[in-house]
Amino acid sequence: MTFLHRYFGLVLAALFLILFFWGIAGWVTNRHPGKWFWRILAVAQVGLAGPAITGIALFVLGGRPHLLHFAYGLFPVIVLLVAHRLSRRFEGLEWTVFAIAGLVNFGLLTRGFMTG
Repeated sequence: MTFLHRYFGLVLAALFLILFFWGIAGWVTNRHPGKWFWRILAVAQVGLAGPAITGIALFVLGGRPHLLHFAYGLFPVIVLLVAHRLSRRFEGLEWTVFAIAGLVNFGLLTRGFMTG
């Protein structure tokens, strides 16, 4: 179960990093990132449930990580909620907000990996 939890976390961190670089590429080339950007974002958002479910199972089974580990697991959800709110203000450039959120979430998930 611990392997599965780590695997989910690392895959999600990689997805968020891909979103960030994809957004940077769109910004530099002055082009909209396209449908696949939004599809990967949707997979990453739904994918946050994977580490949450396995983390809860590990906690029930007696696993007690550092308290910061819980924060690094919760903050990506908060970052995405804020990104959804902010993206409404940047019509036509919504993807830039999610690209930046991708970088923040990459950092948070990577730190969660380090504390877990």
